[in-house]
Amino acid sequence: MLKDIFKENILTSPWPLYIDDFFFDGTKITKSPTCDNSCLNEKQSEEIYKCKHGLSHISKIIGGSRLVISGVYICSSNSKKPFKKHKPQKTSITAINKWLSEIESKLSSINKLANKIAKDKFDQFHEFAKWANEINFYSNRLVNKSKNSQCSGFEAAPEDLKSLHKTSVMLLDSLDTRLIYFNPESASFGHKRATDIYSMLHKISLVLGHSKNNKGKIKIKINGRVQNKHSVYESFKIIPLSLLQNALKYRKSNDVEVHFEENGKDLTMNVISVGDLIPKDELPSLFDRGFRSTSALRSRIEGNGLGLYVASIVAKAHAFDLSVKSEILAGKGLAKNTFTVRIN
Repeated sequence: MLKDIFKENILTSPWPLYIDDFFFDGTKITKSPTCDNSCLNEKQSEEIYKCKHGLSHISKIIGGSRLVISGVYICSSNSKKPFKKHKPQKTSITAINKWLSEIESKLSSINKLANKIAKDKFDQFHEFAKWANEINFYSNRLVNKSKNSQCSGFEAAPEDLKSLHKTSVMLLDSLDTRLIYFNPESASFGHKRATDIYSMLHKISLVLGHSKNNKGKIKIKINGRVQNKHSVYESFKIIPLSLLQNALKYRKSNDVEVHFEENGKDLTMNVISVGDLIPKDELPSLFDRGFRSTSALRSRIEGNGLGLYVASIVAKAHAFDLSVKSEILAGKGLAKNTFTVRIN
């Protein structure tokens, strides 16, 4: 949203500004002729750094987007007199921090208004949700009728029926996700039920792993045992759906794995995939609304930063811990990315 607000000139920047790699020139200080994209990418993990040209780049994540004020000369009482070529780029860190705080405040107000308007509009879609539930119900009945002594209903079903059922699941998930996005309180609607989470994951993995055009290429492996049922709201299914969809979307090697560890009444579920390394400073922001990692943006894979954000809302409604880590794999140029849900 923030990028669109600047594109429409609702907000402007006094300094040269990048938002998720999209450039906006400053109204008071324009882009430095000496700096280029290599300056921007030198030390993205640092909040403020100087490039080889002696100019500063200030980075901050606001509203799920990374803002980088680029190519300015920071003056302070301790600063040496700037080179002549840097004088037009002069500013202070105090002015920058004040502007960033104002942007956060204005974005918060804009978001509240946008969410209210969007919720009012989304309320009109309840009729669509009703019919999506009907499609899912009857496709599920047809799938269950396909069951035989050797295979589950989904595994034994014809390819077209599998595709129809998968489409109904994805449609319903999309509507449920957006309902919680606009109304977070709905994540705790209804009553908690004792649920076989292993069976839930098995069914989800069969559906998400199905692809008529790429049969057998996408696999979701489930390891570990779950002996107990765990009390969860109906909304809980959004967590494994979102985590598995995310893993399948960005995986670059190997299969996606789900690993369960049960300790008494506590259950840990890890969703593991191999893909691009997620920078350490971006990990806490992965569950922010609208945020997409640098590697996700560069991949050109379609996404809106919605799934993980809604998964975090559902986890919070259950008081479950949701976390992520990214570990580089030696010699492969890729990383092991693990999303963890602790169910208690």
